[in-house]
Amino acid sequence: MKQLLLTIVLIVLSSSTASAIYFDDDGIQQGYRGFADFSYTLGVGDWGKNHDRIGIMTSHGYQIAPQFFAGVGVGFNYYFNGHDELSSLPVFAHIRSDILADEITPFIDLRVGYSLIDVEGVYINPSVGCRFELTDDIGLNVGVGYTMQQSEFIFPGGIEKQNCGGIDFRVGIDF
Repeated sequence: MKQLLLTIVLIVLSSSTASAIYFDDDGIQQGYRGFADFSYTLGVGDWGKNHDRIGIMTSHGYQIAPQFFAGVGVGFNYYFNGHDELSSLPVFAHIRSDILADEITPFIDLRVGYSLIDVEGVYINPSVGCRFELTDDIGLNVGVGYTMQQSEFIFPGGIEKQNCGGIDFRVGIDF
């Protein structure tokens, strides 16, 4: 009997704790949410290792719950290596989870879509980071991730598919 009572008390306490964290008034509220990011990417892979890039991205969507966002976005990347000047325009779906409903919270983020212009191909960008609340409506986001992308390039010997991936360092705001 004591074990049953203890089990019921633990279940009630754990469920009320989860509700308090999930619906915390200091957490991110439901409704529109936007992001604006600046990134520097260290290129890796056959082609990418010689092509670092800088980028800007924005995404907009809906904060479904205090810890879950879904939206769409677009960005612009400028690739450079001294003699090539290329660009890409990723268009993507964006999902994100802010792990805690607190002023400082880790997050996981995934952007999946397709990139256009010079560097075309499927675009996948998972990342992790930390969000710092600046005001009730604005947060500073700092993260690191990896861009997975392959594109076809025309070389003197023909068309080749090359890895255009890179390690991203990102800083931005949400509003």
